[in-house]
Amino acid sequence: MKPIFQNQRPRRDHEWPLRGSIAQVFAGLCIHCSLAFGVLIQANDLGGEARSGQWAQWRGPTWNGVATRGNPPATWSETENLNWKTAIPGKGWATPVIWGERLFILTSIALDKEMVVPDLIPPGTPRINPHPRVITSWKPQQSVVMCLDRRSGKPLWSRVVHEAMPHQGHHRKGGYASSSPVTDGAYVYSYFGSFGLYCHDFEGRLVWKKDIQTHAIEDSLGEGSSPALFGNTLVFIVDHELQSYVVAIDKRNGDELWRQNRDETSNWSTPRIFTHGGIEQVIVNGKAVQCYDLATGEILWQCRGQSEGAIPMPAIGHGMAFATSGYAKDTLHAITLGLRGDLTDSEHVRWTLDRGTPYVPSPMLWGDEIYLLEDRSFFSCLDAKTGRRHYFKSRLPGPLNFSASPVGAADRIYLLSEDGKTVVLSRGKKMEVLAINELEGTFYASPVVVGNSIYLRSDRQLYCLTRSGETE
Repeated sequence: MKPIFQNQRPRRDHEWPLRGSIAQVFAGLCIHCSLAFGVLIQANDLGGEARSGQWAQWRGPTWNGVATRGNPPATWSETENLNWKTAIPGKGWATPVIWGERLFILTSIALDKEMVVPDLIPPGTPRINPHPRVITSWKPQQSVVMCLDRRSGKPLWSRVVHEAMPHQGHHRKGGYASSSPVTDGAYVYSYFGSFGLYCHDFEGRLVWKKDIQTHAIEDSLGEGSSPALFGNTLVFIVDHELQSYVVAIDKRNGDELWRQNRDETSNWSTPRIFTHGGIEQVIVNGKAVQCYDLATGEILWQCRGQSEGAIPMPAIGHGMAFATSGYAKDTLHAITLGLRGDLTDSEHVRWTLDRGTPYVPSPMLWGDEIYLLEDRSFFSCLDAKTGRRHYFKSRLPGPLNFSASPVGAADRIYLLSEDGKTVVLSRGKKMEVLAINELEGTFYASPVVVGNSIYLRSDRQLYCLTRSGETE
């Protein structure tokens, strides 16, 4: 299907801050039975109450960064409330995912060997010359899936899924393992962008793999969109400088279910799946926010007016989609669900913002409030239904820079800065700082909350912080 809307794209120069064995044969024979079981144990309400022992995808069981049954500590340090920390080899900003006792994390390990940079992008592709903040020299990379025991941090297994010389560099705040995995409780699905999509069972046996076309990312800024999963359908987007598209994959075998071309160039947002009016749908951010039927790929509606280079994942609630972006201009559109066609500048856009919106962190919708974290130390709380400001662009203790998205638990909000300081706020209509905690390292991955623990990934370590006297 051809794109139904056409837009012109202006030139820009921005800084993107980022973020054949017997066992395999047996796994293939059992795939349909096991995957069906995985669907049964997956949280079946896409935005509701969640299982307490899982954080199955980047924004958690509520798709929104909120752990409804979590109660992690409010304070910690390198010694206080530290349950464990485990060194993670290589480099990656993928947020870990958790199911039961298993924690899965992706990384990319540089190799000291000679490999030629492949010429995989068609000559003459515009807008791919490296940005000043992009690395221009790199080594061959191993793409690695790791599984840890979440209670002890002990590595259980590690699998090298791909080895190659990358065709592009990446922003200095990015890397070659920036997309978070997703799990359904039986299998883990790991997406390395141009380096492929992989399905493993919980014992590390490869079930299937799928090659992905090479991404041509603007200014060589790097890849970072994560996949989304519901039922038997995996969805990911490839918004780049060639033909962009959104695609649905059958999680049981890696077969393509549908593909829809998009009139977009490089974006880094992650799809958001939800149900409305009995229809499973997927919304994707971009210059135009677009909503697709999850079963068929049919485009249902769009709303233009976002900034280009969209990064935040939209939030869903109160019968609306909340889409934000923040390169060159600040935008937030609260869009009524259940409609068809082009909703741009219509009465179906319930309220908007033109300042105070995030560039990188995703919004967090919690009850009647929507929280917005700007990259440079400003935080806002608004009424989600009306846009009324409870507090707006309030300065956090700083200066701090943020790439991680906010998470919430036990009526507390956790804001993890790039330099390892976590500002803990009280949930509500008045901003109250409860604590500021500090760890060593650089942090771009978003926090994960399961039970009484919060998991934080730095450039060197994965931390598990747990309330003193309690075990996880």
